[in-house]
Amino acid sequence: MRSRTPKVLHPILGRPMVDWVLDAVTEAGAKDVKVIISPHEVDLAAHLEGRAQVVYQREAHGTAHALQQLDPKDLKGKDVLVANGDAPLITAETFKRLVQAHQESKAPATLASVEDPRRDDARIVHGKGGEFERIVERKDATDQLRKTNHEVNVGIYCFDGAKLVEALSHVKNDNKAGEFYLTDVFLHLSPVAIVRVDDPDEAIGVKDRVRLATATALMRQRILNRHMREGGVTITDPETTFIDATVTIGQDTTIEPFSIIKGSTEIGQECHIGPHVYIEDAKIGDRSDCGPFAKLRRGTQIAEDVHIGSFAELVRSKVGRGSAVPHVSYLGDTDLGEDANIGAGTITANFDGTKKNRTVIGDGAFVGVDTMLVAPVKLGKGARTGAGSVVTKDVPDGATAVGVPARVIRKKTVDDAK
Repeated sequence: MRSRTPKVLHPILGRPMVDWVLDAVTEAGAKDVKVIISPHEVDLAAHLEGRAQVVYQREAHGTAHALQQLDPKDLKGKDVLVANGDAPLITAETFKRLVQAHQESKAPATLASVEDPRRDDARIVHGKGGEFERIVERKDATDQLRKTNHEVNVGIYCFDGAKLVEALSHVKNDNKAGEFYLTDVFLHLSPVAIVRVDDPDEAIGVKDRVRLATATALMRQRILNRHMREGGVTITDPETTFIDATVTIGQDTTIEPFSIIKGSTEIGQECHIGPHVYIEDAKIGDRSDCGPFAKLRRGTQIAEDVHIGSFAELVRSKVGRGSAVPHVSYLGDTDLGEDANIGAGTITANFDGTKKNRTVIGDGAFVGVDTMLVAPVKLGKGARTGAGSVVTKDVPDGATAVGVPARVIRKKTVDDAK
């Protein structure tokens, strides 16, 4: 990966790669999950805390050597499911099929294979009767084998635990890489059952950043399909839409092209998003719209029936029901009440050079175009500002403030202001 970050922590649609694998094996019914890692991968160990038991492989001598780090007592008397942490596209359904086939066959070992001429990975070799014979690793495969045999090893296995322990003791490192291959245990286990994976894309392992991009694109399509098929969401152009796995979207919402929606974003029902919007870790209530060319940053909460217009940006801000932030405005650290209107070109100046400060804008307020609200400041219920005002002091309920700096020129009761 050419990275300081452990490979399996590289994100795919908002989640570290290893999380996709952990969730899939857990959903498939795996218990007592262990992850074998290098002791140098401190960040990975911290990430796995509470999710799986970490086992350290202090020297990298191959995949069989990795399994040899486990306590044999933890393997005997169990079915042992083995998966690679860099295979995020394998689904829980495939793991379930593998385990079920293993239990039904009563074979000491079961593996998954896929027919894929695009992949230059370890080959599955069969005997004359079609039975499993051996696995030939990529580095040890001849050119002829690569050309004529496209059945490749997926890298997920299910073993009889006691027999796996025995087979691991016989594995040698007499190969070109000088490693103890896990695939060599199959030389000491017979018979071996094989489960064919129907979708070649599911079996793609992430070996570098090119494969990471490929896996991300495939996972992105899965996520978009799920929203459209199961969530009742209209995505007008999936080719230009990017939605993280952690995003929730309500029924009958429409996502327009060139929308990027990330993090723990929640979008309600019957919303209209885009085109050309960026949303991250925000909440949008039912029947609200956002865009085009809008940006909702972390901590923003939009209530129901809100309009966020073109070239607006919000961060750590709350917008009340029925309010509008229509054009070319910036709200940072702002609490905007209900049924309020923000004029085009308005900004809340939230940073004083030392800390962030909040702006509070009351229900029914009307902020004139090109207003600057210098935080900390409060605009009362039903208050108004004139175009181009610079508001540095609180404006009472129902009052109108104009000028630079703004001064109150008219006061009304809140009821009169309505």
